[in-house]
Order: sequence, then structure tokens, then C-alpha cells
Amino acid sequence: MVFKELEIQGFKSFPDKVRIRFDEGVTGVVGPNGSGKSNLSDAVRWVLGETSSRQLRAAGKMEDVIFGGTRRRGAMGFAMVRLTLDNSAHTLDIDADEAVIGRKYYRSGESEYTINGQLCRLKDIYELLLDTGIGRDGYSVIGQGRIAEIVAAKSSERREIFEEACGIAKYRYRKNEAERRLAAAAENLERLRDILDELEARVGPLEKESEKAKKYLELAGRRKGLEVTLWTDTVHRAKEAVREAQRKIEIANADYADVSRRIDEAEAGTADIRAEIEALIARIDEKNAGIRTLEQAAAGADARIAVLENDIRHNEATAGTLRDELRAGSEGAKALEAERAAHEAQRQALGAEIEAAARRIAQLEASLAELTEKSAATGERRGQLEAQLAALAAKATDWKVEAAAAQAAAQSAAVRLEAQAGEAEAAQQAIAGLEEQKLETDAFLADAAAAATRLENIKAGLSLKLESRKKALAEAEAAQQACARAEEAARGRVAILRELEHSLDGFQSSVKSVMKAAEARRLRGITGPVSTILTVRPGYETAIETALGFALQNIVVENETAAKAAMAYLKETKGGRATFLPLDTVRPASFDARTLPEDAVCASGLVQADAKYANIVSNLLGRIVVVDDINTASRVARALGYRNRVVTRDGQVINAGGSFTGGSVSRSAGLFSRRQELEELRKKLAGLEQQRADAAKRTQAAAAEVTQLEAQLTATESELITAGGDKIRGEVETKRVDAALAAARENLGALQRSREELQRTQAQQAAAAAEAQASMQRAEEDARILEAELAGVSGTDGDFLAARTKLADELSECKLHKLGLEKDADAHAASLEALRGRTGERDERARQIEASLRALEQQNEQHRAAIQAVRAQTQQSREAIAACEEEIRALAQQRLEKEGATTQNAALVRKWTDEREALGREAARLAEQKEQKDAEYDATVAKLWEEYELTLSDAEALCVPFESVTQLRRDVGEVRAKIRALGNVNVGAIDEYAEVRARYDYMRAQVEDVEQSKAQLEKMITSLAAEMRSMFTQSFEAINRHFGRIFAELFGGGSASLKLEDEADVLESGIEIEVAPPGKIIKNLSALSGGEQALVAISIYFAILAVNPAPFCVLDEIEAALDDVNVTRFAQYLRRVSDKTQFIVITHRRGTMEAANVLYGVTMQEDGVSKLLKLDLEQVDAELVS
Repeated sequence: MVFKELEIQGFKSFPDKVRIRFDEGVTGVVGPNGSGKSNLSDAVRWVLGETSSRQLRAAGKMEDVIFGGTRRRGAMGFAMVRLTLDNSAHTLDIDADEAVIGRKYYRSGESEYTINGQLCRLKDIYELLLDTGIGRDGYSVIGQGRIAEIVAAKSSERREIFEEACGIAKYRYRKNEAERRLAAAAENLERLRDILDELEARVGPLEKESEKAKKYLELAGRRKGLEVTLWTDTVHRAKEAVREAQRKIEIANADYADVSRRIDEAEAGTADIRAEIEALIARIDEKNAGIRTLEQAAAGADARIAVLENDIRHNEATAGTLRDELRAGSEGAKALEAERAAHEAQRQALGAEIEAAARRIAQLEASLAELTEKSAATGERRGQLEAQLAALAAKATDWKVEAAAAQAAAQSAAVRLEAQAGEAEAAQQAIAGLEEQKLETDAFLADAAAAATRLENIKAGLSLKLESRKKALAEAEAAQQACARAEEAARGRVAILRELEHSLDGFQSSVKSVMKAAEARRLRGITGPVSTILTVRPGYETAIETALGFALQNIVVENETAAKAAMAYLKETKGGRATFLPLDTVRPASFDARTLPEDAVCASGLVQADAKYANIVSNLLGRIVVVDDINTASRVARALGYRNRVVTRDGQVINAGGSFTGGSVSRSAGLFSRRQELEELRKKLAGLEQQRADAAKRTQAAAAEVTQLEAQLTATESELITAGGDKIRGEVETKRVDAALAAARENLGALQRSREELQRTQAQQAAAAAEAQASMQRAEEDARILEAELAGVSGTDGDFLAARTKLADELSECKLHKLGLEKDADAHAASLEALRGRTGERDERARQIEASLRALEQQNEQHRAAIQAVRAQTQQSREAIAACEEEIRALAQQRLEKEGATTQNAALVRKWTDEREALGREAARLAEQKEQKDAEYDATVAKLWEEYELTLSDAEALCVPFESVTQLRRDVGEVRAKIRALGNVNVGAIDEYAEVRARYDYMRAQVEDVEQSKAQLEKMITSLAAEMRSMFTQSFEAINRHFGRIFAELFGGGSASLKLEDEADVLESGIEIEVAPPGKIIKNLSALSGGEQALVAISIYFAILAVNPAPFCVLDEIEAALDDVNVTRFAQYLRRVSDKTQFIVITHRRGTMEAANVLYGVTMQEDGVSKLLKLDLEQVDAELVS
């Protein structure tokens, strides 16, 4: 047997209900002082039957165990403790695998004891726990500070715990009971002898009175026949009146049923219309969902248009940049053209000057030739000299010009080399810049392509996810709409049922009148009709309604006073008649349901009601049997001897006595079904509300996710379009940079080739200039020689030389001037060539820009076309939305029409309901009349029974012939006069004489029986004493042995023993304790320290457990006085014996805590209120106990 659970509520510092579960082994309870630990052991002691408040540490009154309240909490009105024991081994004498012992105490002083939920006496609990060690006087609960009492108590006071341990408590209880019965028998014997003497004095007088009474009975018999005949005639006349009233009631009921049928048909029509309304609502919801979808699509279209327009603006901005570049290029071309025209004009002007210089040179050469010819004519030698000198002068001039030209060409080549060096460096820098641009452009293009690919993948993923979420959103919306429709339908049905319930539909007018008066507080103590206090097992509503019949409308009241007040009210208001069931007067029916066949159940077992209505349930249904069908009913009724009423689940009845009743159910049928349906609808509504809330949350979440995904998809599409534009721009820029890079590299190559050519030309011209300079110097030397010779030949004639020199100098200057002009013309020609190259590059860039502009324009056209398509689609969506809204308006109009029809039906139902109420009142009036006739009939029949205990059929058998009712009444008067003439008659004297005589004989026999019982009790007491003496002696010796062993183990040595003060009187002798701790001689236990006394008491306690182990022990700080070493020994021993006994240890000591398998911590988080925390030391898991 294991202590499984302790449930506490309102006990001391535990106001809240707490369930504490205990496992086998050692359970520790720890906590600070004042936290309420010891209240747990007090609760165990209290529920086991402790009646002393002092033992429970109360202030002297038992109500002190009830929670008295705190500053935050009010006091409670009761204390309740339940203790659950595992009885699977059936150690306790009850037929259950668990034993739940409960105790409840109210502040009013009332107390309840229960065993497995059944009320019982404290004595029953005491007897149940005898010799188990866990009773009120047992040793399973050792309270705080109580362990030392084993040592400190007087020797005679120690017997109780030892007797319980030795197993003789039950025998002592039986012995005490036998002694009490012996004393009672002695008293009874004395009383019986007194009664016998009294009876002897009564027998004689009673014999005379008996004779007189017999004569009276003869006359009374004749009077009985006459009166019975008179009353039977009255019954027959009343019966005929009842038949007439019944006929009228049946007509009224038929009219009532017809109106009810019309009401049912109207309600059925209303239900059909409501179904159509629900269908319309569903279609409206479907259209609204379509509108939301189209609006979402339109919102996405607006975002798409915004993205496309943004791309168009971006492309137009790019195109504007390209057009500006093209415009700048065009202006640059115009500047180049102007520069080219200027160079061309200068080149043409220089050509004219060159032609003029050529003409002047020709003139000067002609003049020089003419001068030479004239000179030749003057003399042969001189002419020859002059001719040679002229030729040399001409050669010198040519060589001078040639040298000058060569020097100019060399200088021009040097200048061009220097310029080309800068151009080459600039070209290389341009190539480097273009190569860097190409790397940047390639990287930009790669990033744009990767971004486009990535965004395409993201778009595909988002599209799939959006499609899935839209489907989930549609499903969530559909579920929400379905829940809303179901909830609306359920609320409508609940409203109808509540209206029927509030108007007490199906109840007679008298019941309605009483309930309305109770609601208006004109009557008190009214609980309600029987149907309102019962809950029927599903499927048995018709059976219980049939079983109750008209009793279904009986009114339950609190007491007899309330019933009388209600009857007076009905009489005063002429409200009809009703049957009342006072809680304090109705008595239960007596029937043993265990005798029923397996396929039959007692009707009272098919209903549930509050415990206070148990007598009413038993009275109304306790003798009625319920079966499945009529065949089973016949078999069960036959088996029960037709003594009980048997009802089938469909309402067929076999009455007590064997009659059968069947057909349709009564007008009150459906009351339980209506309540059952209403309760189910309330539960269904709660579930539907939760489902609708959950569906709304799912819809909101799905809608938010769809909106988020659409926004993400729109953003992704925008990014994708932007990435596409970046890719196109990157491709255009790549082509441009590639072309520019190729041109720049070609230009650099041309510059390098031109530089090499100029270097060669510079070298050649420098050599030519040196050679011409040398030739010129030789010619000048030869000319000086010839001039000297000519001077010798000519004499003083210097005109020719002067003229020749002048002409030669001018000719040389003209040639040099012409050479300079030709040089300038060549420079202009080179500039024109360079300008033509630059114009080609600009034309190529312009073609590239125009191609990019055409691509951007084409892309913009595509975007504009897409915008037009989206706008067209949006317009279609708007038109579809408008169509849906129009259809919704039409559906709403249909719904209004349907609701108008339901309103009309409701008006008809109200009209017919009023008509039915009027018919019900008429039926109630007729029923009241019938009840009056029935009452007259019943009163006469009752009078027959009350006077003569005759049924009508029995009375008819006793009727005597009579001529008229008047003669019959006269005969009755004559017989009554003769009876009066007898005077006072003790009719009971006949029976009293027989009774007294029989009692006299019986008392004599009783005296003899009591004397025999007294002798038997004396013999049994002697036998019990002998058996107790034997058992106590054996168990005491065993406890003594274990005490010595455990004492030595806990003290680490020494000796101890238990002795009887008077071994001759084993059953009454006191018990002495002798101990000798190691190294000590103790003559008086008071010489021991507090810790030693506690350890001695613990040793005795463990010795008792070794002999008669208790199933569980609650130890409240019994080791508090021990030091750490002894606490460790105590804990080790406790752990070792925990396989036989379950220990609940309340402690402050660490050593004891370490021995526990589970720890419960007791705290006061709130002042005056204890809370528990469980810690499983084997699994290291903590949880709050509630």
C-alpha cells in the first residue's frame, strides 16, 4: 500500500487547491520556518481522523484549521483534505484498487468524512485503518516535536503506539466493544424484567375490552358495506364526468397540435429561406473575394506601369545625354570644318604667292641671263669669266636654297617629331584610359548580366511562391467564410431555442405562471421544472421524457414552505394546478438495480443532477427500467414480475402490472432534446468562434504575405528592367570603347610609323643641307677666284658685277621666300590631313550614338506598348469589378427580399404562437376542470382506501343492493346510531390484548436470550484477552530485539532494551526504556541530552517499523535535535528501510535532504499563503505544484 496523493484546499496556509503526488522511497519537504511545511503533516493527521485541535497545533477550536485569510485574501469557509492510497493489494477491506479518504470541515461546525467519495462515519475510517499503523492512533505520522514524547512520556502512556505496532489494537477495540455490549446487555436485562412485570398487570383488563370491541366490529362491518356502496355510486358518477372532460381536452389538444404543425411548417420554411440566404451570402463573399483579387491585380498593374514609366524616363535621360554628346560632336565637326576651310584658304593663298615668287624667280633668272649675255658680248674672256661666275652664282644660289630647304625640312621634321612625341604620349594615355574604361565597362556589363540572371531567378521563385500564397489565401478566406456562415446559422438556431426556452414552450400554464412569479421575486425557493435540473445521456431523451411523463413538469422547490406558497399563489391567481417537489420532503425509491438483466438499466442512472436532487431523481426514476426495444422490454418486464415500469428508448412503455402504452410521445416531448441541442450548439459556437478567429488570423497572415510578395515581385521586376537597361547601356558602351580603343591603337601605330619616317627624313635632310652648304662654299670660293680674275680682266668696270650680284641676291631671296611659302603650304596640307582623320573618328562615334539612340527609342516603344497593355488590362479589371459590384447589389437585394420573407414568417409564427398559447390556456382550463373531477374521483377512491383500504374494484365486490340513494343514506345513519350506543369502544383492545399477550410471552423469551448473550460476551472477552496477551508478548519481544540492534547502530555502540513494569499484567503494564550509550551509564532518561533522547526515540520508532512496517510514515523534523553525524546515520538508515516503508520527511537538515528521492519546497511568495515546488533529485527537474 503506497501513499499516492494528498489533496489540500483551505487547510491552514493552503487556501488554493494543491495536489501533492508521492512516489515510493523517501520524499523530502523543505522550506524556511513558518512557510507551512508542518501543515502537511497536520493535514495527514487531520484527514485520518484526529479530533484534538491541540494535536493539530490549533488555538483550541477545530475551525482554526480553516484558512483564516490575509491582507490580500479573504478567509475561506471550509477546509478539505483528501488522502489517496494504492490498494491494489487490497490491504484495506474495500473493493477498490484505490482508497481515497476525505475530510471536509465547515466554519458552521459541520463535518464530512468520505471513503472513495461516499459519505461515512469517523468510526468507519477508524475501523478501516485498524492494525495498519496509519490510523488516528497509529505511528505513521510523527508531528513536530512529538518524537521526544516517546521517551519523555510516562511508561503507561507509551502503550498506545506499542499496541498498534503489536497488532492488538484491533483486538483491544473488539474487546472494548464487547465490554460495552456486555454492559448494555446487563442494562437491557434489567429493563426487560421491569417491562415483564408491567405486562403481567395489563393482561386481565384488556381481555374484557376485547369482547366489547368484537361487537363493535360486527356493526362496523355492516356500516362498511353500506358506506362503500354509497361511495362507489359517487365514484361512478365522477368517472362519467371525467370522461366528458377528457373528450373536450382531446378536442383542444387536436386544435393545439394543428396550430403547432403550422408553426413547425412556417419554421421549416424559415429554415429553407435562411439556407437560401446563406447561399446568397456565400455568393456575395465569393464576388467580394473576386473583387479583392482584381483590386490586387490592379494595384500590381499600377506598380508595373510606374516601373515602366520610370525606365522610359531613365532611357530618355540616357538618350538626352547621348544627344548632347552628338550635338557636341556636331559642333566640334563644324569647328573642324571651319579650321579646315581656314587651312585650305591659307594653302591657296600660299599657292598664289608661290606662283608669284616663281614668276619673279623666272624674271630674275631671265634678267641675270640677259646680263650675262650682254657681258659676254663685251669680251670673250671676260664673258667666259662672267658666264662661269654667273653659273657659279646660280649654283651657289641653288645650293644655298637647297641647304636652306634641307635645313627647313630637317627643322620641320624635328618639330613634327617633337609634336608626334606628345601625340604618341597622349595616344598611349588615351589607350590606357580606354583600356581602363573597357575593364570598367566589361565589369559593369558582367554585373548587369549577373544581376539580370539573378533577378530572373528571384522573379521566378517569387512568382511560384506568390501563386502558392494566393492559393493559401483563397483557402483561408473560404474557410473563414464557411466558419462565419456556420456560426451565423448556429446563432440563429440558438436564438430560436433560447426564445422557446425563455417562453417555457411545451410547459402548462400553471408552470409558466409559477416560474414568471419566481423571476419577478414574488415567490422564493423555486428551483424550476424537473426538466431543468436533469441532464440526460445522449440518445435517451425520449425514454426519460416518457418515463417522467407529466412529472416532467413537476416543479422542484427548496422546502415545504416554498411549495405551500406556490400553491397559494396559483389558487389566488387562478393559475391552474401544479405538482411541487420539496427537497426536504421527497423520499427516494427503494430498488436494487443490481437485480436488473445486463441489457436493462435503471432510468435514474441515465441522468445527471446535482447531489442535492438525488432524492428527487430516485423518487421519479429510481424504479423505472430503460431498455432498447419493445421485445427486450417484454422480456425484462417478465423477469421482474411486472412489478416495475419498463420504457424503451423510442418511448414505448410496459406499465407495472403488465399493461402496455405506446404510440406518439406527449406534447411535452422534446424538452430534453431541446436543452441537449442548445448545449451542443453553445459548445459548437465556442468552437466556431475560435475557428473563425484562427481563420481570420490565417487570412490576415496570408494577405500580408501576398501583399509583401507582390511588393517584392514588383520591386524585383523594376530592378530587372533597370538591370536590362544597364545591360544594354553596357553593351553599347563596350562597343564604343572597343571601337575607340581600336582607333586609338591604329592612331598610335600610325604615329609610330610617321615618327620613324620623320626621323629618316630629318637625317636625310641634315645630310643634304651639309652637302649643299659644302657645295655652296666651294662655289663661293670658285666665284671669288673668278671674280678676282674678272676684276683683272675688266679693270675698273664694276657695274656688271654689281648688277649681277644684286640680281643673284634677289634671286636667292626669292627662291628662299618661295621655299618658305612651300613649307607653309605643306604644313597646311598636313593639318588638313590630320583634320580629315579627326572627322572620321567623330563620324564613327556619331554613328554609334545614333545606334544607341535607336535602341533606346525601340526599348521605350516596347515599354509604352506594355504600359498601354497594362492599362487596357487594368481597365478590363475595373469593368469586371464594376460588374461584380453590380451583381453583389443584385444578390444583396435578393437577400433583403429573403430576409423580408423570414420576417413575414416570423410574424406568422408569433401570431400562431399567440393562438397556440390561447389554445394552451383553454386546454389548461379544461385540464383543471378534469383535474377537479379527477380530484373528486381520487378523493372518493382515497376515502375508500383511507377508511377501509379498498380499491374501487374491491369496493364494487362489497357493494350491497339498494333501491335508492336516499334509502341507502338512511340505513347508514341507523347503523351509525347503534355504534354510538356502544359508547367508548377500544377497538384496538382486541389486537392490544393479543399483542400484550404475545409481547408478554416474547419478553419472557427475551430475558432468557439476553442472559445467554451475556454469558457468551464474557467468554469472548476472556478469549480476546488471552489472544491479545500472546500477540503483544511476541511482538514486544521482537521490538525489544530490534531496538537493541538499531540503538547500537545509530549510537555507534552501547545497549538498550524495553521492559514491562508488571510482566504479570501484560495488557495493562507500563513500558520502561533502559539505555546505555557508549561509555555512559544512564539511570534516568532525563539525564540524556536532547539529541540523545531524540535518537533513542528514533531507535524505538525504527524498531517498531522493523516489526510492523507502516505503509507510509510522515516524519516532521524528528531529527532536528541531532548533530550532523547522527543525522547522516539517521538518513542512511532511513534510506535503507525505505524499500519497505514510504517516508515523507519534513526537515531542515542537509543530510536528510540528500537521502530523499524527491524534494518539495514550501515557500510563502504571498504572505500567509504556502506554495509548493517539486524537485526530482534523480532527474534534476523542477516544477511548480498546483
